[in-house]
Amino acid sequence: MKVVKGLEFSYQSTAQTRELVSNFRDMVNDAIRICLEENVKGRLRLRDRIYKELQLRYTVGSRFPYSVAEIAWSIVKKHKLWHRRPYAKKLMLKMDSRNYSLDYSILSLPFRKGERIFIPLQYGEYQRSFLIDKTLKRGSITMTETAIIITFWRDTPATEPLRKVGYDLNEKSIVDGDGTIQDLSKVARLHTLYGIRRSGFYERHPRDTRLKKKFASSTREKERVSQFLHRVSTLIVEKARANNEAIVLERLKGIRFAHQKGNGERKSTRRRIALWPFRQLQSYVEYKAGWAGVPVEYVSPAYTSKTCNVCGFINRNLKLTDRSWLCPSCGAKLDRDLNAAINIERRGKIRCLGEVRPGARGKDEAVKRNDTR
Repeated sequence: MKVVKGLEFSYQSTAQTRELVSNFRDMVNDAIRICLEENVKGRLRLRDRIYKELQLRYTVGSRFPYSVAEIAWSIVKKHKLWHRRPYAKKLMLKMDSRNYSLDYSILSLPFRKGERIFIPLQYGEYQRSFLIDKTLKRGSITMTETAIIITFWRDTPATEPLRKVGYDLNEKSIVDGDGTIQDLSKVARLHTLYGIRRSGFYERHPRDTRLKKKFASSTREKERVSQFLHRVSTLIVEKARANNEAIVLERLKGIRFAHQKGNGERKSTRRRIALWPFRQLQSYVEYKAGWAGVPVEYVSPAYTSKTCNVCGFINRNLKLTDRSWLCPSCGAKLDRDLNAAINIERRGKIRCLGEVRPGARGKDEAVKRNDTR
């Protein structure tokens, strides 16, 4: 199984690096213009069309048109769906592994035709562990004004886990089938804190466009949320790897569409759901698990909270505010989140050496009211 991981390095910006990313962005915009004016179809046809023209105009080597055509074509396709004018705004550059070289921490990139630029990378102990690991292979790089992202990949052998563990994700916590709870309420508090700050500034300075641009470009809120979610996802993956477990997650789709304007909900509720980073946490868990060789599976979340994990009875009258309930069929007292996590675990189809957790009840046996040992 091929697993890929992107690692960010900082570097000292110079006149050459700024010229490099600026020229690459200009080449991308020229390629977008040509693609639209001449109705070029396909990335390879666009590459053939701009190959000689961009080399002569920007005096660059033959490696650039390949990367430029890839970026330009992806922007054209994306903006056709969004009905926006395709244009590359940010300064950036992308190169595949054949077009750059990395000597420990010295990155060599093509500059002008026949010239190369050498960039010393700044790194910490975590990045250093990737640079010295001879088993890792390097993929493409993406360069911005302040950072360089290098992708590393390796082949991880597929392992057969001993058991599956389901995770029920909600706004304030993520609960697994063992009853372990990871508190996520800090995410909602951060969004609320920054929302109150923005509202206060806008009320006091309603016409200050400079202030609005400052808040629009600020990434502090997203960075703090990402840091917290990285810690939570690391704990989940480390637990699964230590216990040789497979992770089963909910396939959460269409949540925000169900909470759009006009559905009768309050504005604060819609805002809270819109800011809920459920997919961000799941993506962190997924790529970290892949890097660690831990299998991940997505299942349908339908009726996982309302279905009794003991007898299979579906309590259709269960409300969202009911955090625990008593099964009318078998009399079992169930915690909403733990019950959902156990049901999510049973829906997983990953092949395990020990299919059922000790003391748990299998789905087929639960119907017969028999314990599965």
